Amino acid sequence: MASLRSDKIADELKKEISLIINRKTKDPRLQNINITAVKVSDDIGIATVYYSLIGQSINKSESSLENKVLKKFSGMVRSQLSKTMQIRRVPIINFRFDESIEYSENIEKLLQDL
Repeated sequence: MASLRSDKIADELKKEISLIINRKTKDPRLQNINITAVKVSDDIGIATVYYSLIGQSINKSESSLENKVLKKFSGMVRSQLSKTMQIRRVPIINFRFDESIEYSENIEKLLQDL
């Protein structure tokens, strides 16, 4: 039952964080973030937000966004979420670069080489 609730909250977080990025973020480094997925722990204490950068390389090593900027941004996002979401405790937000796109591209390349 807890996983069903965490899935619903993950979907809601993805929607709300995307809205915050589109409407309330003034930093040009953060305006090209695309939220690809959100995973929430069963106790809804930690949310891992997977992102990619629009218009940039899909490789993590070539990502131009620093962890320091994302850590500061996660605090602002959490503050905004506490005002908009109707849950008792807003989870801690951790941003992580989504490497699944790069991974799937490598698999596709390997399959074409066969």
